[in-house]
Amino acid sequence: MKAVILLAGGKGVRFNAGYNKLLYEINNKKIYEYSLDAFKGYKIYFVSDDIFPKDVIQVKAGATRFLSVYNALQVVKEDYVLIHDCARYNIKKSVIDKCYTYDLFYVGVKPIDTIRTGNITLNRDELIVAQTPQGGKTKILREAYELAYKDNLTNFTDDISVVNHYFDIVPKVIFGDYDNIKITTKEDLPKEYRIGHSFDIHKLVENRPLVLGGVKLDYKLGLLGHSDGDCLLHAISEAILGALSLGDLGKFYPDTDPKTEGIDSKVILKDIYNKMIDLDYGINNIDCMIYAEEPKMAPYILDMRKTISNILNIDIALVSIKATTFEGLGDIGNKKAIASDATILLEKR
Repeated sequence: MKAVILLAGGKGVRFNAGYNKLLYEINNKKIYEYSLDAFKGYKIYFVSDDIFPKDVIQVKAGATRFLSVYNALQVVKEDYVLIHDCARYNIKKSVIDKCYTYDLFYVGVKPIDTIRTGNITLNRDELIVAQTPQGGKTKILREAYELAYKDNLTNFTDDISVVNHYFDIVPKVIFGDYDNIKITTKEDLPKEYRIGHSFDIHKLVENRPLVLGGVKLDYKLGLLGHSDGDCLLHAISEAILGALSLGDLGKFYPDTDPKTEGIDSKVILKDIYNKMIDLDYGINNIDCMIYAEEPKMAPYILDMRKTISNILNIDIALVSIKATTFEGLGDIGNKKAIASDATILLEKR
């Protein structure tokens, strides 16, 4: 069976999460789980003191990367072994499959940027950016690590450097891809986006104020609803909930609850905003449409945008509101209802 050492220890100080960065989730999946999936079917030696997955051989982490690999090499029984940093969560199976045929190898890519040292510009064609996996014959790796350990040389940052310090073996370079980045700081995380959309419609009735976008409009009719009937804020609120897969607005504000009768929809939107913040998301932008035959919306749209941007703590430029009529068609066109829809893009912070 083919073996791999997955390194999942370390403090992740530069990531500054207060816990092992590999527990951080990308698209609802912990960082370390990507490597477990990529190496499924391989004998896995998992090096960590605070992450304990199933179906692996657990190995105690060392104070440095070198010591973690050293600990794992003491128990590896297979003839060939790969060593991979779980922080490189985006390793491809197609790259892994090329790795088990060489005495010594490492995965790498050509540098894109110009690289200088002092006043000298280095030739990019002669340079390679080393990644992981690295590895080869277990016997070679183990012997090199044993020698370095006895010499108290424990600050090597990759495995090929350990071997080449003691043995004149030219490693095979397996060219991978630029997506195989290492998560070191939060800036290295991929952008995560979520899209939400909602539509809301309310009847126009007498003896009700007309409130849209948190702004009171001068009109003879108002929107019927358990709350103030603000269909624009309702659409935005529910679009946020939808993007976060939290359900619809009725789940949190049912129209059967006497406590929320007549509630200001600005309060509702602020509450939904706080739920979004609790899940570490922010708003990238919002695009809204109001469907109404009367009154004309143009005089109020700027105030609506200001109100919404203040509630959501975002720049007004990120809030788009448009308005259109229904050309006399249906309940909206016959001035019996007003509707709104909203599309929102959220970004993981």
